[in-house]
Amino acid sequence: MLPANLLRYEIDNNEIHVAYVDSESESHQATASDLIELYTAHIGRSKGELTNALADYEDDGTDYHLIRGLAKLLEDLSDFAIHSPIEPEVLREKIFADSSKRHPVVIEPNLLHQHTRSTVLTEIANEFGISADDVSRGMYADLDENRVLMKFDPLTPQWLLDRYNVALAQAVLYRASKMTLRIYPDIPTKYKQIFKFIKFFKLMHVINGNHADGYQITLDGPVSMFRLSQKYGIRMALFLPALLQCDRWWMDAKVIMRGDAYYHFKLTDACELRSHYQQPSEFDSKLEQRFAEQFKKLDTAWEFERETEIIDFKETVFIPDFSFLHPDGRRALMEIVGFWTPDYLRRKLWKLRQAKRDNIIIAVSDRLNCTKEDFRDIHGELVFFKTRIDSKVVLDRVEACALVE
Repeated sequence: MLPANLLRYEIDNNEIHVAYVDSESESHQATASDLIELYTAHIGRSKGELTNALADYEDDGTDYHLIRGLAKLLEDLSDFAIHSPIEPEVLREKIFADSSKRHPVVIEPNLLHQHTRSTVLTEIANEFGISADDVSRGMYADLDENRVLMKFDPLTPQWLLDRYNVALAQAVLYRASKMTLRIYPDIPTKYKQIFKFIKFFKLMHVINGNHADGYQITLDGPVSMFRLSQKYGIRMALFLPALLQCDRWWMDAKVIMRGDAYYHFKLTDACELRSHYQQPSEFDSKLEQRFAEQFKKLDTAWEFERETEIIDFKETVFIPDFSFLHPDGRRALMEIVGFWTPDYLRRKLWKLRQAKRDNIIIAVSDRLNCTKEDFRDIHGELVFFKTRIDSKVVLDRVEACALVE
């Protein structure tokens, strides 16, 4: 994430326009490549050394916003760690305790003062079974500038520049008061991804629409609360890459900038921003995939889709695993309860009770620590299974409970 002071934007006609960079520009590609090489060259070296090298590079550059922005993103992708054989706090405590007993400790010995820094460090090193240099370096190894770059995975200049442009858009959303989204009909897994991230980031939301027509979603931001919450604003920003994975959409965010003034920040699927989030897989588990493969082989007019029904509970959403649709208009749902923890089962049962759907099949693994009694007040058809879900049994239950909606 980029800090707000590295944001590049203009305001025109009450609308925020972010100054994105051309990710295919040769000069920008060269800058990104140089910084990647700089980080790679400093693997095993201190953060302070890397910071000095970045400062020297910036002095020779012409676009400090870009250089600092790319460097910040690279820092977020790097693994800095304390590099010391003994915990620095333990070393400091030992050094100060031994030095106080020999006070004063000097750099060079003389007739009055025989205890030197090197002798104290050597004695402590011998006690811990390490070198005196390890003691000297390790005593302040936990300071930020002394942490060592332990890991930095290679990446391409193109990826870094694309990530930078997304980060610029995210920085605008830190102070968003409301985000209105329109998501046009899309594949089910992308719908699920959107609602997954809304839930994961605990974003306050209102949802209208359906799978066939698309959804309009309103997300309330931090400045809609009584007190501005930067932490909540970061959640809004982190949600953006999930939206970018959809095929057809638009977004209108109301943002407070320049004091207390409100402006609009708009994006559409034509913005050319590229999400760095992993694309959602078609199935969540082998169990679901095997069931889908078997159901497709049945001789039936019923068609099915994954996770197309979205039931909004306001504070969360419920997306059944499968939806079944008959040409005559009847519809049924199926939810798989496939693994168990007390909290998982509690939340799953709560959602099923809230849904109150008579046309739902609930497939439950008989390996779980639950019985039919746990589902006594839940609407729908109950099916227990062992290692696989019998597609013929499900089809019979679909025929029995499906409704015209």
